Amino acid sequence: MLVLGYNLKNGNTTSCGCEHLKNAMRSGKLTGRINGKRNKKFNSYDLSREYGVGFTSKNEEFYFDLEDYDKIKNYCWHINNDGYVANKTEEGCILMHRLVMGLSKGDHREVDHIYHKTNDNRKDQLRIVCSSENKMNQGIPSNNTSGYRGVYYDKQYDRWSAEIVAYNHKFRLGYFTNKSDAVKARKQAEEKYFGEYNYRGGDASYEKP
Repeated sequence: MLVLGYNLKNGNTTSCGCEHLKNAMRSGKLTGRINGKRNKKFNSYDLSREYGVGFTSKNEEFYFDLEDYDKIKNYCWHINNDGYVANKTEEGCILMHRLVMGLSKGDHREVDHIYHKTNDNRKDQLRIVCSSENKMNQGIPSNNTSGYRGVYYDKQYDRWSAEIVAYNHKFRLGYFTNKSDAVKARKQAEEKYFGEYNYRGGDASYEKP
């Protein structure tokens, strides 16, 4: 289902697509069953903005560049457990961010969501990186207790320790009496070794759709 900008402006369409989506959900068209029979789930799209907005069968939104619509329109997309926009096939899984960035299945490069908005596949929000660079742009692990990546309290030395891993090399930054000094050393190392790939989650420069 498409909602085009000129239809909205000319009055031919009075809804942005939400009512059609709601009606489709009520009729069972987006639930996978019609009249009790299994039906392939599908996506609906709003192309009336400066970028495309897609809706999964669960009414979850995802975003893409309008110029990529022809690339993605023939797939049935969903949000997987990792939060990525994906399509299941007999051959495996297709990820939208790899598709729009032109990476084939055998390409070992990765696509980094710069601001960690995994449902946003507009190309200015993505970049092609190697695995090491992708790992640089990560948030704080769930098992972290210091509140800072690469900083932890070493009971053996009764000191705060700071370290960093860049391109598969671990750099030990030292032991510190004060946690703040360990954090400072870590941040300086991030600027030195990570550069543009440093974690920017929640960055104010992200333009929300």
